[in-house]
Amino acid sequence: MSVLKKLVRPLLAAALVTAFAGSALAATNLRLSTLDKPGSDGELAAQELAKRAAERTGNNVLIKVYPASQLGDWVEVHDQVASGSVDMAMQPLATSSDRRLAIGWFPFMFPTYEAVEKATTRGGFVDEVVGEIAADQGIKVLGMFGVGMGGAGFVKDVPDPTNVDIKRNLKVRVWPGGTTHRYMMERFGFSVATVPWAELFTAQQTGVVDGQIGGTAEMTYDNFKEVTKTWLQYNDHFESNWIFMNAGKFKALDPKEQKVLEDVAQEITKERFEQLKARDAEHLQRLRDYGVNVVTFTDPELEHFATVVRTDVWPKISDELGDDIYKRLKTAVGVQ
Repeated sequence: MSVLKKLVRPLLAAALVTAFAGSALAATNLRLSTLDKPGSDGELAAQELAKRAAERTGNNVLIKVYPASQLGDWVEVHDQVASGSVDMAMQPLATSSDRRLAIGWFPFMFPTYEAVEKATTRGGFVDEVVGEIAADQGIKVLGMFGVGMGGAGFVKDVPDPTNVDIKRNLKVRVWPGGTTHRYMMERFGFSVATVPWAELFTAQQTGVVDGQIGGTAEMTYDNFKEVTKTWLQYNDHFESNWIFMNAGKFKALDPKEQKVLEDVAQEITKERFEQLKARDAEHLQRLRDYGVNVVTFTDPELEHFATVVRTDVWPKISDELGDDIYKRLKTAVGVQ
């Protein structure tokens, strides 16, 4: 009997080792890239997504988060996710791959938090359009992490900011390729210049431009508070980081694991919207505390801005979206 035990024990041990090894090999390890710095709202949300995915799949889907663009510039990462060299990302989708992705920040599309949430969560107009475009590139869109409502910062006072029918002696920076907002700011009476992000602080400091548009109050506080005198909370666009994955790698997962990833991403999307209005308000207050004159607008004022832009600007920039998506956008917001 003792001889039998001596023979059986090693066999049992080997079987257990093999079983555990097989389980470890069965786990899917994924790399997720994000622009957000460690400890930021976005990075913490990415870590929470990874945690929930691991818990609900019994550690069969393990996501490692790489913050602060460790895996590359966000435009490069977009292409890497499409090719499969990076598995997942939580960041903007690059319009360099398809300019129709400008739908994500088309001006005055949805100027309220409620309208943005309806459009960008599952079944919403923007969610569907972005999902279709991304699918053509081999990308599966899982959800979206809202960064905040956009506005414009200036190094000077902006008199009568609700009046969009006066000529202003102020030059505003738009990002390279920012055709949508170039036409919008020109309609609002500003002159416009293109300045790369890396040069924007100095450009405002030295008077090359008098302000910038294309970001949020949080981004302005973190990067330009020292040169910003006035912040206009236009709600002109919604800054968002999409949660997306290489489509082939998504399809390779077990269907139950696919559902877990989609469910978790949608939970992160919904929970962020519950926080977002308050978080934006906190960032506006931070600007006020620093001495910036923060101008917010009433819902009727925002609707007036939206009407002007939709009537006078959208026809000039519709080719950014193409006829089909532009028609769908007008239907979604009730524009004739």
